[in-house]
Amino acid sequence: MDDIRVNTGLLVLDLQLPHATSLKERRQELRSLLDRLRRLEFAAAQVGPADLQQRAFVAVSAVAGAPARLEERLDQAEALAFGTVFEVAVLRRETGVWSGSSVW
Repeated sequence: MDDIRVNTGLLVLDLQLPHATSLKERRQELRSLLDRLRRLEFAAAQVGPADLQQRAFVAVSAVAGAPARLEERLDQAEALAFGTVFEVAVLRRETGVWSGSSVW
């Protein structure tokens, strides 16, 4: 029986949009970011309060077979977040390894 090892990564972002004048404006920018992350095959979702006009909390996850590839993927997601209209107030990054039997 072979063991399977999968490298997992998580980013939690505290994003601020100081110039937002409405929830609609913030949601539009957030939707754009989430769509771009998903097109790059990240799992991404807003995880914080939906009623803050100038702030959003987002979780992004990725998996890869090799640790170096996982780091590249997380770097890519970070760069995307920093390249938006949002200010990244806090970024938390965690990685780990899931392992299990290849026989389900």
